[in-house]
Amino acid sequence: MYDVYVSLGSKHRSGGGSEKAEMIRAVEAYRHPLYQLSADLTTLTHDVALLKLETPSKIQPARLASADGSDNKPGMMATTLGWGLVNNETDSETLQAVDVEIITNKKCAKMYADAGEESTVDDSVICAGHGNGKDSCSGDSGGPLLVRNVVVGVVSSGPDVCGVLPGAYARVSNAIGFLSDIQNGGSTGDITELLTAGRTDVIDAVYAEMQDRANQQSE
Repeated sequence: MYDVYVSLGSKHRSGGGSEKAEMIRAVEAYRHPLYQLSADLTTLTHDVALLKLETPSKIQPARLASADGSDNKPGMMATTLGWGLVNNETDSETLQAVDVEIITNKKCAKMYADAGEESTVDDSVICAGHGNGKDSCSGDSGGPLLVRNVVVGVVSSGPDVCGVLPGAYARVSNAIGFLSDIQNGGSTGDITELLTAGRTDVIDAVYAEMQDRANQQSE
């Protein structure tokens, strides 16, 4: 049996470093019923899951995208956060951020096809970036894609070499029905099954960075 803990309110990979920092055990997992990982482990669809915490957090939750997609239109600038690889080399010990532009799924799929990369860009996916060196990377999975501090995507997959193609994110607006179902008592899954289903990403909260950005915008 695995014990999984969620780190909240810290910019540091190891947690801590702030009076707001919390570390709370997750007791249940909820995976999207249509989640699918390709046989070659290269593409994902409906790559969304929720964890139920053992105790409530004092950290204010982020706002989720509206189901109508109005928060994540192509051309909007977004920010993605994480502790993953920097320059395709080493993980970061402090939270990193990069700004990327949301693009259409049609353009995203064409860029992957032209590069000979496998991809599944369906309605459960939102793409951001132009392959100009700015991208999420390995180790960032599960992190947010934010538009004006609204979570519109969750880091999911991308090319073998980060930054050469758009990043693929789980589209939050597409998952609102699933999230609402869970809030209203939908079925749960065993957390060990979730962690052994092919991906064992570290799950971290990014509230501190989001608050800093919100404060900067309000000044």
